[in-house]
Amino acid sequence: MKKHRIGQIVNTHGLKGDMKVYPFTDYPERFEEVEYLYMENQGDKKYLIENVRYQRNMVLLKLKGIDTIEEAESLRDINLYIDDSNLRELDEDEHMISDLIGLNVYLEDLTPVGTIVNVLKYTANDVYVIRGMEDQEYLIPALKQFVPVVDIENSKVIITPIKGMID
Repeated sequence: MKKHRIGQIVNTHGLKGDMKVYPFTDYPERFEEVEYLYMENQGDKKYLIENVRYQRNMVLLKLKGIDTIEEAESLRDINLYIDDSNLRELDEDEHMISDLIGLNVYLEDLTPVGTIVNVLKYTANDVYVIRGMEDQEYLIPALKQFVPVVDIENSKVIITPIKGMID
């Protein structure tokens, strides 16, 4: 079963086990649509969602069985995941971050650039973090003008960087 990262616990909220979660989705309401989540390094153990609220760009999440600030604090920096059965239909030009990580990146002439190692979420647009062949990192805005092709099936991304992006 493939799991897809949906957020990361970044802090506690209150004394009764609520947690602040940074969402790795442009649709934070997803947390209301799923019954359970998985935690990093916890195998297939499901955590039932008791309550979801929002505070600025954060999700305030209460999971069943996590009832104290100490329990919540021990989970700081842990990633949260959903499984395939909780995926939502994506538009044609939308992709799961977990599907983008590890894709090979090429220039239009198929010159290898590197591999996507992270996706940074910003208000204006996402940014792909690409690790180059000699461990250098490139930041490419996830906009059609710079990333005309994302081919998940063939593990390939084509970019058209402007001067200075990968020089």
